[in-house]
Amino acid sequence: MKITLEFDSCWQTSFLGDDENKRFDSHSNSATYSKGDFKGRLKKNYHALDGYEQKFVATTGTRGEKYTPISKNTILGVLCRLIGDQRPLWKAKQSSNFYFSDIEDKILSPVIEKNKNETNELVYLTNKSDGRCAQNGYIGVLDDDNPWFFSTESLLLWSVLYLNKNKLIEFILSEESCKTDISGDLCKPTELIKRVGLICDLKSEDGAVIKTKERQQKEQQSIVEKKSKELSAYKDKITTKPLNNVKKKAESEEKLAGFTEEYQQAKSRFDELVHRSESEFELALNKAVIYLSSKFPNKKKLGEEYCKDGVIYPMSLYAAALYLQAERLMLNGVNLPFIDTSKPEFQIQGFSKTGFNGVRDWLNKMAGGRKKAVGTPCYIQKHSGKLEIEINLSDEDRGREFPELTRGQEIQLLIENAGVSSFYLGKKGLAYVSSIRL
Repeated sequence: MKITLEFDSCWQTSFLGDDENKRFDSHSNSATYSKGDFKGRLKKNYHALDGYEQKFVATTGTRGEKYTPISKNTILGVLCRLIGDQRPLWKAKQSSNFYFSDIEDKILSPVIEKNKNETNELVYLTNKSDGRCAQNGYIGVLDDDNPWFFSTESLLLWSVLYLNKNKLIEFILSEESCKTDISGDLCKPTELIKRVGLICDLKSEDGAVIKTKERQQKEQQSIVEKKSKELSAYKDKITTKPLNNVKKKAESEEKLAGFTEEYQQAKSRFDELVHRSESEFELALNKAVIYLSSKFPNKKKLGEEYCKDGVIYPMSLYAAALYLQAERLMLNGVNLPFIDTSKPEFQIQGFSKTGFNGVRDWLNKMAGGRKKAVGTPCYIQKHSGKLEIEINLSDEDRGREFPELTRGQEIQLLIENAGVSSFYLGKKGLAYVSSIRL
């Protein structure tokens, strides 16, 4: 059986690759992520035949394109489409009713006859669901006289971002503005982005979350309970199945001693947390959190604006400190020309009273507003020509749904009944069936 297709403007370039941290299980309709399982309907890119989710591999350093010729999987996908099976190929092949499962090895490698004229097209990579730049970046140029960064008053405002945690708490609890002197270079957007990024980085010393004494006790108590269960389980194991071998008995006693030591260390740490008094920093931090919650209340997070479940994020404190600094400066008669005071509550671009909204929201408006991020231009070859699909069938191969027909006749009937006039081939290519020969 031979099926001839004619295709036009077919890309043979891909910018997608397997995301090895996200594997899809069609049976449970769940994706296994590197941090656990997600259940429910997935609205992601198509999945590869090996079950991995597809991700966009282009970066700022490389476009990540790869040549993806018409392959046997392409042919299988085309045949499924022609007989009316519109499922993704990876899903169709995993099902029990995959039509071509018994004759897949009889489908020969495709014969491609390309036209001599090839078209090179310039395309731009962009996220089709969002024309904006990434949240951690901005597009455009900031004026060198922008008062947010290049004025004397801006030095006073941004100085609070360079306070350490102890000084930050002192500033919040005081009623004075921050008088820390910083150089003009530290107020440049590039330096401020670095500093804010450091405060937002939970792995850095400046951005690490602060936990209350109660939260630390709760976490340590969980560790003690876990170690206690491990110790009890191992004791039960060696009691129910005593070892007679001297060597194995010695190894078992050594392992038991290890479990016992781990439990005792965890219990000792818990007792220390229970009996120790709160440090001066912890006492001041609690006062600062209570003060900020009353100063900047949020109806949706009442009482948890700055401390939820005993966890405090430093960026929320620094963001609140920016508003306190601006307010105190204006009360002291300092004019901040870049802040609009015509409304009852002023806003600091890019920052809420409880956090940072991202570099895009902060700087994109100052750099000319929203602009489409088109990414890196690249050339794509567009091919046209004929594709011949050959399936090595004999008269002994009978139809699956119509046994009175040969398999070739049945495939032809299914194609005619599906009535697919034209379809996509590869990337953006358009194809149609020109002839079927048995």
